[in-house]
Amino acid sequence: MSKTVSALIWLLGCVLLFPLYAEDSEHELFNFNVGGGLTVPLNPTGRYLGVNGSASSGVGVNFNRHNSIEGDFMWNGLSPTHDLVQAIDRPTGSVNLFSATANYRFHIDSLDGSPFGFYIIGGGGWYYRLTDINRNYVVPPLTVCQPIYNWWGFACGDGGVVQTTIASHGSSAGGLDAGVGFTVKLPSPGWKFFVESRYNYAWSNFIPTALVPVTIGFRYN
Repeated sequence: MSKTVSALIWLLGCVLLFPLYAEDSEHELFNFNVGGGLTVPLNPTGRYLGVNGSASSGVGVNFNRHNSIEGDFMWNGLSPTHDLVQAIDRPTGSVNLFSATANYRFHIDSLDGSPFGFYIIGGGGWYYRLTDINRNYVVPPLTVCQPIYNWWGFACGDGGVVQTTIASHGSSAGGLDAGVGFTVKLPSPGWKFFVESRYNYAWSNFIPTALVPVTIGFRYN
């Protein structure tokens, strides 16, 4: 919960500070976005984790009225839906995914003179998956190792048998993202409300990370 609150406070700070920067005479050169929503895991990630919240923010440069690049930071909370072991005293834990990506965005901000627009976006970057177990857990003897145990940071010895567990496990990987968004112009010049769906795939260890955050928020330029 504390990580979620910290992420929301950071994003709120971005919203409050950016208008001050936007007063610069060259503000049309730059773009900014902030939002949040839900994350929907897809298989193989969806076999072990369920829907949870997300938050994102980004800043970039506009080449012209239709072409832009931006750097995006995203946080996704993922809810475990799978018991690690079938035992009376089961461990519990949490999964947080952080990403930093560079993306190209093609956008049409007004369709036939209306306030409605759309954009397509895609790119790639770095994905970091952090898994926490609420306490050290001793796995029953001779438990057979499966991919989900590696996900949570369990070590497997010879013969494919689980040996030990750790309380926290991080995994970094490269990944790609692509999606589409829809915008509505707001009364304040340059500002738009947006709804976006973006597919993300990272080549994480043992089990790839695949998910689709559905984000609502605000864009500038």
